[in-house]
Amino acid sequence: MMRKVAVLGATGSIGASTLDVIARHPEAMRASVLVAGTRVEELLVLCRVHAPDHAVIADSRHFESLRDGLRAAGLATKAHAGDAAIDALAASDACDTVVAAIVGAAGLSS
Repeated sequence: MMRKVAVLGATGSIGASTLDVIARHPEAMRASVLVAGTRVEELLVLCRVHAPDHAVIADSRHFESLRDGLRAAGLATKAHAGDAAIDALAASDACDTVVAAIVGAAGLSS
């Protein structure tokens, strides 16, 4: 069974390590949800590489940049923004496993 992994904090060092492990085991897992705080350009690069179903930028001021960047890249990845979107996706069938590679209290609600 293919494991769908959500990576909260995908643009940080732990997120990068997690994505490296996922990339080394494409027969067993895939990054289905990628989340970043404010680093929208880095998140877009990761979306091009990993083609997740969903990408979330926690800081909703960057939503349009994320949405437009995904469209410009021709990706089918759905753009989301804000903590509520992170919580909803982490609790949904969009993922089987959540890796909370985020700082401190930011991950408490997810």
